[in-house]
Amino acid sequence: MNNRGKLLQLITGAVLLWLGSSAIPVQGQIVRSPELNMQFHRAEAAFKSGTSLLEAKARVDRVLEDLPDDIEARKLRAEVFIAMGRPKDALVDARRAAQLAPGDGEAHLLVSEAARLSGDYELAIQAMDDAAEHAPDDAPLHVRLSWNAMEIGQLEKAEAFARIALALRPNDAAAYQQLARAFILQDKHEAAAEILARGLRSAVIPLDAVRRDSVLSQLLAHPLLSPYTER
Repeated sequence: MNNRGKLLQLITGAVLLWLGSSAIPVQGQIVRSPELNMQFHRAEAAFKSGTSLLEAKARVDRVLEDLPDDIEARKLRAEVFIAMGRPKDALVDARRAAQLAPGDGEAHLLVSEAARLSGDYELAIQAMDDAAEHAPDDAPLHVRLSWNAMEIGQLEKAEAFARIALALRPNDAAAYQQLARAFILQDKHEAAAEILARGLRSAVIPLDAVRRDSVLSQLLAHPLLSPYTER
C-alpha cells in the first residue's frame, strides 16, 4: 500500500472512532456493531421463542434505525410483522430485503408470504418462483413455498414444491406431509395414501401427526394405512 492509501485508511479509521459509528465497514460491507448485533440476536430469540413479538419488533427496530439496509434485520422484521398480522408492513421489509439481496431465496419467500396475506396473489406467485430459483437446494423453504401455493389454490405448484422438498430431504416429515396434503386437495387420494404409508412405514411420520391434521386425517380409513392405524 502506498503512502496515500495508508493515509486514507488512517483517516477513515479516525473518523469512525470519532463518530462512534454503529456501522463498521469491513471488506466493503456494512456490519453491525457489537451493541446492534446483540439487539438483533435478542430480537431473533424473542421471535423464535414466541415470548414477545413486541420485544422482537422493538429490538429489530433499533437495528434498522441505524442500519436500514441490514438484510437479515429486514427479513426478521418481515417475519415479526407477519406473525403480528401486519402483512402490508411485512411486504415493505421483505421487498427491500429482496432488492438488497436479489439472490436470497428466503427474502423472496417472505415477499411471497406477505403478498399472499395482503391479497396480492400475482406478486405472491412471482415471488414463489423467484424463491425457488434462488434456493434450489433448500428443502424447508420448498415446504413453505408449497404451503403458500396451496393457500392460494396453486395446487400444481404446491405439489411441485413439495416433491422437490422430499427429493432434497427424503427423511423430512414436513415434506411427506405437505406432499400428501397437495395430493389430497387435488383428489389424488391414492397417491396421498402411498406417500403417507411410506412415511409411516419408515417411521418418519408419527401416526398422531396424521390424526391431528385436518387434511391428512381424511385418509385414516384408506386401506393402505390400515397396517398402521389398526395396531
